[in-house]
Amino acid sequence: MLPVSGADNNIYLSPHYDDIAFSLGARVAALPGGRLVNLFTRSGYVAGTSTEHWPDAETIARVMVLRRKEDTAFSERYRMERLDLGLDEPPVRRRSPWDLGGLADDIAQARAPLTELLAALPSGVRIFCPAGIGGHVNHLAVRALVIELLSELAGRAEVLFYEDLPYAASSRARRRGIRDLRAALQGWQLRRQTWASGAAKLEAVNCYPSQLAGPPASLRRFSPRTLWPIGWHEAVWRLVTTS
Repeated sequence: MLPVSGADNNIYLSPHYDDIAFSLGARVAALPGGRLVNLFTRSGYVAGTSTEHWPDAETIARVMVLRRKEDTAFSERYRMERLDLGLDEPPVRRRSPWDLGGLADDIAQARAPLTELLAALPSGVRIFCPAGIGGHVNHLAVRALVIELLSELAGRAEVLFYEDLPYAASSRARRRGIRDLRAALQGWQLRRQTWASGAAKLEAVNCYPSQLAGPPASLRRFSPRTLWPIGWHEAVWRLVTTS
């Protein structure tokens, strides 16, 4: 289990407004505080919209107001400081979220602001970074940049890669994603850590109704699909040096 103190030292890197609630909502509910950094916040997506739909300027403006309102409610509820980087989601740039041909573009969008932000962090922080499970190009871009900066962060920040939900609720997607994460972190060993999830997680998830087809009936979509531990949970992968 992870330490249960120093919540204000937690930096949560969220590719989109809902990713921390969906992936780490139980942890945030148990340990309020910290800084929520939302990266790709220019969006026209709401539940029921095709990810292959290219939103127009009016839709983007309307959806951004809605999603920012939801995220503000989430951050205030859990006493988190918010920061939006204002980067474009793939459909805003007329490409699919699953088109890895756009990965270099998304890395380029995020490189300067994310590098500046991480360089300015004080010592002793924990950085929660998406593991990239599911293959969403925005998640992979954030992961790639954090891995690129690991040597600079060593000794002053602990980096933990969280299992992206709801993608990790698929055993197939999860296996593929963990395999890819290990390949991206050559030279490091990974140790998985978990904590129990429950009703508080659903309350966090429900802070983002625009991204849900309806209220979640259970935690099945928001818990990694594994044989162990038994029961609903969330998980991160901690780096263990091999040297």
